Amino acid sequence: MRLVRIAAGFALILIIVVGGSAGLILSNQARLVVYVLSSIHKRTGVEIIPRASSVHLSTHLIVVLDQPQVIENGHEIVKLKSLSATISYHSIFTGTGLPLYRLTADRPEITLPVTATHAAAVSVPRPGTPTIDALQETLHSLARICWRVDTIDASVRYADGVPLANHVRIVAYRTRREPSRWRLGFSGALLGARVSGAQFSGKFSLGTSSSSRPGEFGHGEVWTWNVPLEGIEAEGFTLAGAVQSTLKYSLRDDGSVTGEIDAGAKDLVLKSARLAAPQDLGEYSLHAGFDITDGKYAVNQIVLRHVNTPILSANTELVGPESEKPRLGIQLGGFRFDAAAVKQKLLSVRHLPADFVSMLNRLGPGKVTVGDATLSAALEEIKTAPLETIRRNLVVTGMIEDVGFTIPSDTRLPAVNGLSAQLAYSKGLLTISQGTAKFGNSSIHDLVASANLANGIEGADYKSSVGMDADLAELYPAIARSLELYQLQQRDRLEHLGGRVQVVVTASGKLSVKTLVPPKDYQVRADANGTVVSIKGSPGPLKVSRGTIVINRDSVRFDHLMLAATGGDATLDGTVNFVKQGFILRDVTLGLHNFPSETWLSLLVDPSDFSVSGPIGGRVVVNSDPKNLTNMTPEGKLTLAGGNVKFNFLRSPILVQGATLTMHRKEVILAMPGSKLENQAINFKVTVADYTHPTIRIDATVQKLDLEVMNFVRMPWSPAMPPIHFPVPCSGHIEAHAANLAAFQMTDVKTDFTRSPMGDWHIYNMSATAYRGKMKLELVGRAPDNWIHMMGSATDMDPAPLFMLGGENKQSPLLGHLYLAADLWGNTDTNFFETLAGDMTITVRDGTLNKFTLLSRLLSFIDIKNWLSAQIPDPRINGVPFKTILTDFKGNGGLFYTDNFALKGPVMDITANGSIQFGADMLDMQVGMFPFDTVDWVLNHIPLIGERIGSGTGKLVAAYFHVSGPISNPSIMPQPISSVTNFIKKTLGMPINIIRPNTIK
Repeated sequence: MRLVRIAAGFALILIIVVGGSAGLILSNQARLVVYVLSSIHKRTGVEIIPRASSVHLSTHLIVVLDQPQVIENGHEIVKLKSLSATISYHSIFTGTGLPLYRLTADRPEITLPVTATHAAAVSVPRPGTPTIDALQETLHSLARICWRVDTIDASVRYADGVPLANHVRIVAYRTRREPSRWRLGFSGALLGARVSGAQFSGKFSLGTSSSSRPGEFGHGEVWTWNVPLEGIEAEGFTLAGAVQSTLKYSLRDDGSVTGEIDAGAKDLVLKSARLAAPQDLGEYSLHAGFDITDGKYAVNQIVLRHVNTPILSANTELVGPESEKPRLGIQLGGFRFDAAAVKQKLLSVRHLPADFVSMLNRLGPGKVTVGDATLSAALEEIKTAPLETIRRNLVVTGMIEDVGFTIPSDTRLPAVNGLSAQLAYSKGLLTISQGTAKFGNSSIHDLVASANLANGIEGADYKSSVGMDADLAELYPAIARSLELYQLQQRDRLEHLGGRVQVVVTASGKLSVKTLVPPKDYQVRADANGTVVSIKGSPGPLKVSRGTIVINRDSVRFDHLMLAATGGDATLDGTVNFVKQGFILRDVTLGLHNFPSETWLSLLVDPSDFSVSGPIGGRVVVNSDPKNLTNMTPEGKLTLAGGNVKFNFLRSPILVQGATLTMHRKEVILAMPGSKLENQAINFKVTVADYTHPTIRIDATVQKLDLEVMNFVRMPWSPAMPPIHFPVPCSGHIEAHAANLAAFQMTDVKTDFTRSPMGDWHIYNMSATAYRGKMKLELVGRAPDNWIHMMGSATDMDPAPLFMLGGENKQSPLLGHLYLAADLWGNTDTNFFETLAGDMTITVRDGTLNKFTLLSRLLSFIDIKNWLSAQIPDPRINGVPFKTILTDFKGNGGLFYTDNFALKGPVMDITANGSIQFGADMLDMQVGMFPFDTVDWVLNHIPLIGERIGSGTGKLVAAYFHVSGPISNPSIMPQPISSVTNFIKKTLGMPINIIRPNTIK
């Protein structure tokens, strides 16, 4: 009973105290509100000014503030519908009323101290113990204010009024069991233009307690869902869909944060007016972990999956984020894609550039694998020059497998298939290795290349090498196209290529995206075994049976190259160096064995100018002249064992038994001893003393020579021959034991000659024996109009054969010993005789003027029957004998004059003056005939003169005639003697005028 009474007493006392306290509180509620708000202001610096307030009594004291203003630093930061503070009675009587048991904000409107445009510039708290200390202080400050905070249906906006979130619910509380550990839960909806409708929620635990994990200050999770993918647009393509994510983190007591995030996207769709229909991309997910410390921000274990298939992995870190030069490091794991699938996706896009579509259409199947990629660079460099920074700091590997593509048709190359290679890029250095491919029947192997792209593609240094097994027949159209593109001379001679060749190519230089730049250095090494070359006009293909060709930028080297040709073979060694002035030959050695000259020389020289038939053998070594690199110095000898050599100036080829072509430095000698020209023995030698300043000397000795075998030799009145192409100066010496010009026969012929490239020629020092006499001749020819100048003489020549050369005369009209000197000009292109000009002197001794038309007609005017009784030979049968015939002719245009023709003989003398027109074969002359011992008797028997009419002359009587008309059928008119004295004067004066012209007129 006593215990009951004691308990009842205590209860009564408690009721009295509580009741008194309640009465006290109700009577002083305004002061109480002011007291509580003042305490909050002192502890937080936040001033709360309510429009109205009320106090409610329950298990705790509840203070309700209507539409309070929350002001910090003079700016309203929160607008509230109401703010409810639940206060412990104990705290009121024992302290300031704080911490509040609960603080509830109803529909607050929270304004962030930053505008929407500057939200991204808000600095993130720096990880580290200062941040933990600051957070600890904030939690302690909050702990001094309340035990629990509830926010109901809050809205958040930026300082410029742009809404950020609404329907935000926040719950933060601590328990008396763990007073230093705060638990936070939140949820809401985002209102931003790009994330409108997105939902979020989360729960945090901050602070430490006895149940906390060692070193952990806090942990939590954040969830988002229905996050729309809007506003993600590039080049007219829009990505649509929704994303959900989960983030878990752990905050360490040193300020570091670790955790992971999982995000997923479903029903992703790519939309664009350039697509025929929206592209369904399917489902993607992303997983990543993160580790944030004071000196490093790291996001690792990043894995991107399509459905359940990993397609990308990555790690990234930012080192020294708060330092002056923070560095960002990114590592990407491998991924792989199918080139054909990507091609089809891209071709479904409308309005792509035409050249890009063309490139895609040429692309065939294949796979591309990208291996690990890393990037480490200063963050500032990435911000200011991202492409350059990536180029200089990216490290990545990759591989292409069985990729195929067609090459533009204008290159005439076959399609490429099975292209595979390893790729690596390390801080600007691109490396390609283990490259293989096939194009048509050819294949590529051991492709290796590298390029330094640290400063961009333009001007980047590169090196490359590749091996090739080439099918030349298939590649010939492309090779021919290249020759045409570069306009190489004689390219049309290459008719076809065949066979297979092993080629190794190395090259280095600088890249350019602006123009095609040839390599600075390169080498092409070709094992030419099996190569077959067909050259237009050749009798057959040229096959390479062994050897290599090495081509560099400045040289080509032939190494034991053996060429099998139709009927023979050849070897080629040596080096050709290319310099600015042209090229330099270094020990270029050509060896020939039974090489068919007629078939291959025609490819170098026009056969109408010079041709050779027969097998050639020998060896020649060619070097460039060190004093003049543009000249060559060949050394060696080539031999034509048997065959023909044909020059364009000869009518027939020279049949050789052992011709040799000897080359010594600049001198070239073609010797053909023991040869035959038109079945006549000949030794023929052609010498070029200095081929760099070519002049040709020809020396020939012939057994019997038909001068017309030389195409430029002809009778002046013969039709002109076609011009001879001989572009270098020529000179020489010819000797012939016997020779002929048409029917004109000679022996012991010797002559020198010269010919200019323009065609002017000169024959001099010519001597010969002809028809018992000696002759000398000099000829000068003028090319443009074919005028010739003839200067010559004949001594003691038998004239009879000359009159019979044409074959028309069976008997010569003249016998005797001929002496001739002539200096004549004429045009051999037109009528030679009509252009003939000059002068000539003729002397004939101890001969007979045989019967011919003119003489017969002259003699017919005289009755000489009594001569026969005087035993004088009948001149009508035996001709007119003479001791001498003397005359000279001068003329122009084919018309020649003489005024001193004199025949002196035992029977009679004959004189004449007048002209002969050689072109028309006409003559116009005055002829006088003078008998001697029987002249009176003869004169008396001339019917027209009459008996003894000349008795006053003292035994000197003459018959005088005018002869005119065609030479073959002249007209003869006897002339009346009108002045015997004048006739006698001319007759007697003739010998004197011969000695001294024009003495007697």
